[in-house]
Amino acid sequence: MKVKERDSDKRNNERIDLSFAISLPGQDGETRNISASGVYFEVITNDIEAFAPGTIIPIQITATTSTPGFEERNVRLKGEGCIVRNNVKDVTTQGNRLGVALEFKDKLNILPDLI
Repeated sequence: MKVKERDSDKRNNERIDLSFAISLPGQDGETRNISASGVYFEVITNDIEAFAPGTIIPIQITATTSTPGFEERNVRLKGEGCIVRNNVKDVTTQGNRLGVALEFKDKLNILPDLI
């Protein structure tokens, strides 16, 4: 796990480079980094307008927790955020690989996975 130092821009929270599954309406992606205030993720889409800056979207991040001496557990982090920026990273046969920066609107809810 790599922690990025605070940049000289407006970021108030440290970002951690972690890859988790992220679910959006009609779309799945993967996180690239996450902090207490937001997430940067990538999706493959043909609908770039769905990820326009200013758009508020619901998200769900699925993560696995690991504590020594205990079983691993999946948790879901659920909430919504406002898209701050996006950029086309690549064009694939399935669509545009889009990088999206999203700022959380509120704290995310933590939901344990039911087995």
